[in-house]
Amino acid sequence: MIIDKFRVRKSAGVRVSPGVHAILCKANSAREINEHEHAARLFREALDRDPTLAHVWIQYGHMQRKCENYEAAEKAYNEALRLQPASDPHLHLGHLQKERGRIAQAARCYLAAARSDPANADAMAELLALMAHNIEITPEDIMALIDFDAELALDQPDPVKNAALHARTALDALAQTLRQEDTGDQRPLLDTMCALLEELGPYIESGGSRENTDLQGTAIIFDVSDLISYFSNARLPTGIQRVQIEVIRNALRDNRGQTITVCAFLDSRDEWVAIPQTMFLTLCRLSLESGDRHAAEWIAATTRLRLAMTMSEEMTFPHGAFLVNLGTSWWLQNYFLYVRQAKAKYGIHYAPFVHDLIPVMASEHCTKELTQDFISWAMGAFEHADYFFVNSEATKGDLLKVASVFGHDVKPDKVIVIRLDADFRKPVARPLTEKALSDWGIGRSDFALFVSTVESRKNHIGAFDAWINLIRKYGARRVPKLVCVGNRGWLNDAVYARLAANEELRDRVIMLSGLSDAELDLLYRSCRFTIYPSNYEGWGLPVTESLCYGKVPLLSDGSSLPEAGGEFAHYFEAGSPSRLTAALEQLMFDKDFLSQKEERIRRGFVPRSWSDIAAQLTATVQLWAEQDGDTEASVAPAPLATLGAYHPIVRNFDTRIWRGMRSAEIFRSGSSWWGPDNWGCWTKAMGATLEIGVPSVVEEPLRLYVQLHGFPRGECPWTVSLVDGKSQKGVLPPGAFKWIHFDIDTIPQDHVVRLTVEGASSFDLRTVTDDGDPRVVSTGVAGFFLCHASDMEARAALLEAVALGNLSELAFNREADGDCPIVENPAPAHADA
Repeated sequence: MIIDKFRVRKSAGVRVSPGVHAILCKANSAREINEHEHAARLFREALDRDPTLAHVWIQYGHMQRKCENYEAAEKAYNEALRLQPASDPHLHLGHLQKERGRIAQAARCYLAAARSDPANADAMAELLALMAHNIEITPEDIMALIDFDAELALDQPDPVKNAALHARTALDALAQTLRQEDTGDQRPLLDTMCALLEELGPYIESGGSRENTDLQGTAIIFDVSDLISYFSNARLPTGIQRVQIEVIRNALRDNRGQTITVCAFLDSRDEWVAIPQTMFLTLCRLSLESGDRHAAEWIAATTRLRLAMTMSEEMTFPHGAFLVNLGTSWWLQNYFLYVRQAKAKYGIHYAPFVHDLIPVMASEHCTKELTQDFISWAMGAFEHADYFFVNSEATKGDLLKVASVFGHDVKPDKVIVIRLDADFRKPVARPLTEKALSDWGIGRSDFALFVSTVESRKNHIGAFDAWINLIRKYGARRVPKLVCVGNRGWLNDAVYARLAANEELRDRVIMLSGLSDAELDLLYRSCRFTIYPSNYEGWGLPVTESLCYGKVPLLSDGSSLPEAGGEFAHYFEAGSPSRLTAALEQLMFDKDFLSQKEERIRRGFVPRSWSDIAAQLTATVQLWAEQDGDTEASVAPAPLATLGAYHPIVRNFDTRIWRGMRSAEIFRSGSSWWGPDNWGCWTKAMGATLEIGVPSVVEEPLRLYVQLHGFPRGECPWTVSLVDGKSQKGVLPPGAFKWIHFDIDTIPQDHVVRLTVEGASSFDLRTVTDDGDPRVVSTGVAGFFLCHASDMEARAALLEAVALGNLSELAFNREADGDCPIVENPAPAHADA
């Protein structure tokens, strides 16, 4: 065996001799055209000349795998591992074992790859996939992979604190110079320097917050379920995601004596799980650094998190803790069942942050599915929330109004406004120059900036029409361009149709999306002014962002926008195209007016730090805890049923609200329920419970009817029991619905009827949904009907409704005849037409 003495070429960054390099080039060419046997021979020839090339052993193993020479491939990968202990050989050994059907061995190889390099995203993804197929991987294995350096994640620099430190250094130096010179004329200046140094102290000590209140003991648990879900499909955070990230990481860093943790609700397991703080903070930091979802460090971090959540035990809440959800949970159909459980078991308080009620107040701008899910969430939120956070007085007013419609008396002092007037600018390491504007066709042209998701509510059409009017009046060259930045939302076809239909408009409008922080920073710095003519908002984050850059925002005067823009924005009458055109005209052609508005921003606008916003939120929770006195929230009594009415335990499919609207899911108790479907609700194999409250004035016997549902295929044996010992059994044919009834002779002392539904077998819904629904279900429950046993009229009404198929007419939550719309429609799009 002759080893070439001179290595003057490179293969995969490794120096090789010219002869070996020539062979490897031929081998790579053969591999590219799928001549695997020929490529294997050439790689082997190169290894005969130089057997120290670990990366070539891996390529040789690949070719042997392609030829199904698995033993030769395994030897090649092991030789590569011997020469260069690293993650990749373990990974490829795992792939090899998986191909051979040796799943347990594959799992060990992937674990070894991940231990060798925790950033190996492929190894993490393979482990997650194996766990989904019930491969035994121990919690200890996973925790060994997700052990982060806590200090690395927690010790993120605070820009306010850093700025204060730099300022103190400069003032210290200046004060020292003044002392050395020690002239009487400089004594007032020295006193001023000392006062400023004293003022900077609290900023430095508290990490950016002037307020350093000594709070004690309250447990705050931030629910980040929707943020974790968002990270499954995106990386760069938008509005609500950014709010969650900034508030939570500042609350963790600036902890004022409280116990602060992070959790998520897993709908796949129907359980709450704790999320390691360091892991969460690392993910947040990475999300703000780049928008590249395919970067290795991002894939590895998100996969580690999913692994940790999959392997975690169910979370134990501290008694009396406050569960704070800064995001959304509309899409989690079983969410409030488990909020109820946590309240009953641990006495927790639930406080959601409501960013807006747009799906109710302006549903014409939302998809049907979003509106349905939001209404379902809203019904649950008002049933379960002890307190609310909102972002504006406008949202607070909407919330109190909707609560009243649902029949809930929410006290205004239970709804706290946390204004999102924070500095939304992200630090940019290398700011772009104006030369980059040419890449978008802007060049040196004046332009207005419109940052928003493209959807009907944001009123792009109104902006386009105003631009058309101004182009016709002044000519295209005198009218600034309009640069729209944002991803496509819903209900936006009309926006793009309007743009496509007008050539003059297309020449002056530039549509951009997927921009980096540096690119957005350049656009804000370079624009003449910004516009945000939205029809309805909860706050208006782009307004605050515009003010942070010193740019005048043009806003409609509706909903919360006057709160976000304050005295610094320019306004037009909501719903008035002519007023929008006139306001634009003033900003475009009255330079003195624009300069005066900009000067007002420079002199008066001071955004809050995220640390201050987090401090306001945590201080509010502490105040609530002190006001409550008791450490635990009181457990709500069982919901009261309506006698003589049907209670369907179904998912909400209505797109508007009415007085007294409720959901019967509230009668479900325990952890053995799946989320409601359109027909009713599946139970789990352990047996599910209904807790039905009976009005306190009722003492005479009752009759309870329950509607059961069988499996899509196969027989469904069932048992239904009352606490008093009465029970019934039976078998449901495939797809069948069946009514059963119980006579309740004696009302329970606590006036709660408890009924348990147990199935003797279960059914895997994947078998009838092409793997689309992974739930394993047991006997279904469609709903129940409760009436006085002696009320023959109610019993006859039920029989008739069942026979005619119009049970909805007996529903306890139906809309009363003659009810007027609760929520007024917003101003029409052409109010002054």
